[in-house]
Amino acid sequence: MSRLNVPPTKSNLLALKRDLALATEGHALLEQKREIIVMELMRLLEQVRQVEAETERRRQKAYATLRMALAHNGFERMDIIAEGIRYAHQLQASTRIVAGIRLPSLNLTQGKFQSQYGFAGTDSLVDQTMLDFLSLLEILGRKAELEADVRLLARELKKTQRRVNALEHLFIPDYRDTLHYIGSSLESGELSTFFTLKRVKQRLEKANPPPSEDGAPQEDDTISEST
Repeated sequence: MSRLNVPPTKSNLLALKRDLALATEGHALLEQKREIIVMELMRLLEQVRQVEAETERRRQKAYATLRMALAHNGFERMDIIAEGIRYAHQLQASTRIVAGIRLPSLNLTQGKFQSQYGFAGTDSLVDQTMLDFLSLLEILGRKAELEADVRLLARELKKTQRRVNALEHLFIPDYRDTLHYIGSSLESGELSTFFTLKRVKQRLEKANPPPSEDGAPQEDDTISEST
């Protein structure tokens, strides 16, 4: 900790008091922001764990169905079917604000499931494969949204923590040390001025003694009375 390089004047004392009040208020607000971000991160991380587990479950199911469909229908037939499948998926992105941070919100609207191939040379495994991969696509959209939110919140938490530490360990202590220094300097100067004025007053009173009760000036004690 070190004090600021400013002259010890009353104007600087008042200015630093205002700056310290603002820094203290900002520190409190940043701590509140940090707590909100931490709580939101904890909530999202729990959702991420759940979504990752569900994503893995749907992924395994989709690829297991695909392997069975390939075994029953053949790779070439499945490749031809896949070339002709088209779905009009729509992805809408919006934002929500948490502690002043804009977080993305994704809304995935899948195209309506419909058969886009003939029944000849296919079986129910082809339909099930499409359904399973559509289900996987849905959860992947949610996973991408959560991961983006966590990444943005973690980055903002790091920045907020740095600012809190800077105020707590640098700026606020420096302001307090400087205020203590200026206050001590001003107090010392006022005491010095007070004693100087007191000495000046004593000298003036000694040089100009007040008149006696009969109006005549008092004689100096060093002059002896005449007999």
